Amino acid sequence: FFKQKTAYDIMPSLVGSEMCIRDRFSDFIQKQLTDSVSIQITNNIMDLGYAPGALPDAIKSGDFDIGYIASSYFAKPIPELYIFDLPFLFRNRIQAYRLVDGPFTGLVASQFEKKTHLKLLNIWEYGYRHFTNDSHPIRKPTDCQNLPIRTLLNELHPIMFKSLGFKPVTLQVNEFLKQLKAGKKIAQENALTNYYNFGIHEFHKHITLSGHLLGMAVLICKRENFESWPREVQEVAAAAALHATREQRKMAKNEEETVLQQFSPDDYKIHKLTDREKTLFQDALIEPVKPYREKIGQVALAMLRA
Repeated sequence: FFKQKTAYDIMPSLVGSEMCIRDRFSDFIQKQLTDSVSIQITNNIMDLGYAPGALPDAIKSGDFDIGYIASSYFAKPIPELYIFDLPFLFRNRIQAYRLVDGPFTGLVASQFEKKTHLKLLNIWEYGYRHFTNDSHPIRKPTDCQNLPIRTLLNELHPIMFKSLGFKPVTLQVNEFLKQLKAGKKIAQENALTNYYNFGIHEFHKHITLSGHLLGMAVLICKRENFESWPREVQEVAAAAALHATREQRKMAKNEEETVLQQFSPDDYKIHKLTDREKTLFQDALIEPVKPYREKIGQVALAMLRA
């Protein structure tokens, strides 16, 4: 993310639309290390021909040194992260913040180092995930029947959406947009900032504010690289990650409201699930997610309840 005038070349790649986090992170580093660093930023690795899930390998290979990506991509090797893939688990953001500000992040960080040789710098939020599509409102599971939906590269997501009646398909964002431009009817679920910044809003006019998942992202770097940096650089990188986390939380809710204000009711149909409608989705997902609660384990789940 920063290129030191000696031999350090630390460049992040951002997957998603959280440019505000990136700016807070880079500005903090620049101010603290003015004479020894210059900032180099790649906004989106897909612009360079990488697949959306390729960031971890790109960091391990040295193509990039710091970046962030949805936590769902790491849930298989680090099953505690499935906690962010359990639908309707987080009643509000404060509950999620309490979890990641506590011992949970230390637990996950140790698993990152043991299983991936990556260092976890922090866990960021990128907004509640909602359903959108181009044909009809989604108010209950029966509205999902046989509707293709783009999903993340995560073991649980396809199982979960198939249980609701969707037909899950795995597509890169650029492939997904090509399909939409060709007139294919494919739903998606994502944070509204991504829905808007990826240009999906040009095709999907039906928005269901389901809030079924709270999207979380992991800020990571190669452990060996981090340990090779001077102590000052290590401390500033860690402090910048914490600073960006705190600043982003102040903006999170406002970002979603700002995006919604872009949509005229004449062109977009926006539906917020009622409590009864949400219960229908929750009931349909109880059994499919049970094995993943077991994968998460009682220790991590107890941290959520604490």
